Amino acid sequence: FRTAVVGKFSSEFLNLPQEVVTTEMVSHQRYFPVFKTEAATELIPYFITIGNGDPAKSEIIATGNERVIRARLADGQFFYKTDIDSPLESYLPQLEKVTFQKDLGSVRQKVGRIEKIASQITDQLRQHSPNLISPEAITQIQRAALLCKADLVTQMVYEFPELQGVMGQKYAVASGESEQVATAIFEHYLPRGAGDSLPQTITGQVVGLSDRLDTLVSIFGLGMLPTGSSDPFALRRAANGIINITWDANLPINLQQLLKDIAADFVAAYPDKNSPIESLQEFFLQRIRTLLQEEKKIDYDLVNAVLGEDDPEYQNRALIDVLDVRDRALFLQSIRDNGTLDKIYETVNRSARLAKQGDLDTKELQPTTVVNPEHFQKSCEQAFYDALVELVPKIKASQEERDYQKLVEALEQITPTVSTFFDGDQSVLVMDPDPNIRSNRLNLLGLLRNHARVLADFGAIVKS
Repeated sequence: FRTAVVGKFSSEFLNLPQEVVTTEMVSHQRYFPVFKTEAATELIPYFITIGNGDPAKSEIIATGNERVIRARLADGQFFYKTDIDSPLESYLPQLEKVTFQKDLGSVRQKVGRIEKIASQITDQLRQHSPNLISPEAITQIQRAALLCKADLVTQMVYEFPELQGVMGQKYAVASGESEQVATAIFEHYLPRGAGDSLPQTITGQVVGLSDRLDTLVSIFGLGMLPTGSSDPFALRRAANGIINITWDANLPINLQQLLKDIAADFVAAYPDKNSPIESLQEFFLQRIRTLLQEEKKIDYDLVNAVLGEDDPEYQNRALIDVLDVRDRALFLQSIRDNGTLDKIYETVNRSARLAKQGDLDTKELQPTTVVNPEHFQKSCEQAFYDALVELVPKIKASQEERDYQKLVEALEQITPTVSTFFDGDQSVLVMDPDPNIRSNRLNLLGLLRNHARVLADFGAIVKS
């Protein structure tokens, strides 16, 4: 019979970090720890195990398990007391003896790279907004980057690798490090998997990003890209972590520039290797696409519209501003759900498809430079032109403020004018035999397409 057996251990072990006690019980002995309340914040000196023998022998079973857990907890107590006798920083030299990857050197060398990347990220954040991150926070970030792997060579983490970061936080506090540094040492491992919590402090966020970026660039630089069945360095999880941390914290980082800078440093250190930048860019775009569809629940065609289909302009834009690609995708989904997209879709999509027949640069927004009113044949062309002139300041304001609602409202206002251009008594033949008239009309359509491209490639959107 399966029977729940209650055992007890000495209350002296409650002085150990709770994570040590529960790891001993759950991971190593398959015991259930017992907490004082449902909040599970305070242990009491009992455990529960499941026996499958004679229930009458439960007391004997409990006694045997008590001896086992006492020995295990005594080991943990010894490791803990030994580890905290030395400050956390004193463990750094030992990281030289721990290999990160045979071609990439030691964990101590990796820590040096993490420190440099953390500095690059903080530089970006300060350039974006000087008030976003304080000089004190930058100091704390550099300190946390230095110490983030130090606990790997402690006795406790050697015995219980799953406590890396957890013990680093405990030992940092015991060593007199600041709360920000201690918390970041733990947080930089977050998320540890899908659905896990994310770092909530700027210190933990920056160090976590730096650690993952170093791993990705270094492993990609060696040509060890993940395959469908193999990802031994958990590179997909690392890239997902970078995107999710950035989105959750709304960090205005330029991922494209970070990848270029880190890849350049890698090639400088390993001149016999090729730059992994192109593979990394493609990899991150795949991760962004997957996260938008699977976690943000964005329709596939709307994801195509914000990332572009073989469109370098949109791909670069997504990597330069990871927050913007998320916001545009979410906004597109919202206007599809509330019916607003249907009001502008037909006109903008038709314009985008026809504009491909022309050669107007996709970044051009100003009608006065690419459209010649002298070639107008009908009043609808002048009306279209005038509407585009009025559209320019609205679109630029929308672009600068990243207020895409303004853009959609402006497109709604111009829709009747464009419909008249296409259909009705005053409609025109876009592909006119006269090359000047044809080019003029294609440029009108190209300008409308370009204004819409501030939000998305409407040519990639499928009609609802």
